Amino acid sequence: MSTATLTWTNPTTRLDGSVLLSTDIAQINVFDQANLVPGTVMIGTALGPATPFTTDVLTVDTHNFTVTVQDTAGHLSAASNIASVTVPPTQSNPSAVTNLAATLNP
Repeated sequence: MSTATLTWTNPTTRLDGSVLLSTDIAQINVFDQANLVPGTVMIGTALGPATPFTTDVLTVDTHNFTVTVQDTAGHLSAASNIASVTVPPTQSNPSAVTNLAATLNP
């Protein structure tokens, strides 16, 4: 039962070079794209300039996370860089039973 904690640095400027105050950030959108799942799925929203974000329990797979910033006027940033984690299969489970047989009793 693995989770991941994501941390990032919020932007302090806009694309035009003007200042972006932390109070101008309405929310951070968190996305996950697992290798076997097509498309990107929003997995959470942090209100305001909050960081860090902890995911729910992750499935066995490689998870590729990105975040976007939405300002109080509704403007949305481009996606961040990708941060990846790989959840391995559980090592403590025993192997499956082999050579199971059944005999009909009279």
